[in-house]
Amino acid sequence: MRGHTNEPAELTSARTQLAQAETKLDTEEGLAHLQEGLELLEAVAEDPKAGRYRKVARQLGAAYASTVHAHVRAGLASGRPLPEPVLRHAFDLLRCFDGKGFDVPSTSRESKIELVRRLIDIYYEGYPAADKQRAYEELARIAGLADRG
Repeated sequence: MRGHTNEPAELTSARTQLAQAETKLDTEEGLAHLQEGLELLEAVAEDPKAGRYRKVARQLGAAYASTVHAHVRAGLASGRPLPEPVLRHAFDLLRCFDGKGFDVPSTSRESKIELVRRLIDIYYEGYPAADKQRAYEELARIAGLADRG
């Protein structure tokens, strides 16, 4: 069994990438570090030879999911109108965790839907209300399909 100082290189690199991401979550650079760190964590979590570090990788992934989701939720709850690039970036941050197998907060789906609703509000500004309503209905349809999937 490996000692803590002999953790897989991918796990050590993931820690570095994720620490850099955490300090720059609102930037493209931070998003890139997050994506890279999660890829490395996923590789360790799925590696049967990683032993106990598989669990460490999954726990670290869940911890960062919680941190990133809390960051996005705080932005949504700020009461400030968020511009389109900020909303798109926040959506991209949350999507980083899709399909990775890490536990994400129960609010993940709600947050994504709220981000898309706000983007619809921006994209359909100045269009007839019926157009915006159709977009909301499409979002509801897609979200409903996700419930059954």
